[in-house]
Amino acid sequence: MTAAPVKRSEMTADTVDYDLGWETRWDDMRRYGPTARHMRNIVTTLVSGLNYDTVLDVGCGQGTLLSTLMPLKPQARYFGADFSPKGLEMARRRMPEVEFLQLDLEKGALDQRFDLVVCTDVVEHIDDHDTAFKNLAAMTGGHILVSTMQGRMRDFEKSVGHYRNYKYGEVQAKLEAAGLETVRVVQWGFPFFSPLHRDLLAATGAHGTEGKFGPGRRLISELLYQLFRLNSWDRGDYVAVLARRS
Repeated sequence: MTAAPVKRSEMTADTVDYDLGWETRWDDMRRYGPTARHMRNIVTTLVSGLNYDTVLDVGCGQGTLLSTLMPLKPQARYFGADFSPKGLEMARRRMPEVEFLQLDLEKGALDQRFDLVVCTDVVEHIDDHDTAFKNLAAMTGGHILVSTMQGRMRDFEKSVGHYRNYKYGEVQAKLEAAGLETVRVVQWGFPFFSPLHRDLLAATGAHGTEGKFGPGRRLISELLYQLFRLNSWDRGDYVAVLARRS
């Protein structure tokens, strides 16, 4: 299995910032943040019961989602791919038993198909997302789960690199256009995540979501996590689409 390495000279200022962000800004947010934790709940719920022996997390970052998936099927083989060398370095330290590869989803795909592909909070950050969806489909041998944001995009989301938030039904349509069949769609978040929490983040510039989480921020995150348990799975702006190869 091979992937074309991303040369440092090919990285723009934005992608260099993304690379360095894993060390300084996003690690604790992905581990303790209430939205990220609920994303992992949605993913594990949707993939539980599926039959798979190989799993690829595209846009794995520092590996938090993979570490959540692995106990579901310890006997499966797990792989992670990301654009960021720093994120991959952190993931390798935490999970040496997983094979991690550098991949630019706009430029290509790994030369292997996987029983289960997951791609969370990634496609909204990619300019050429049509190519990204085609590359995701090319690596899917069984099921794929893509999650992202839909609905109105707030200014703070633009500041963290969103090219778009998707229209309702658009992610499903992209996967179907790439030759995949929809199995289930979850639209999570109403009312406490979207619109209330996202509007609050927009009003405050999303301060407090990045960097190290001390005891106080972890407590607030835990309280929000419990509040978010009341959110609907049928209405909201966080969308997760499970599809399969026909």
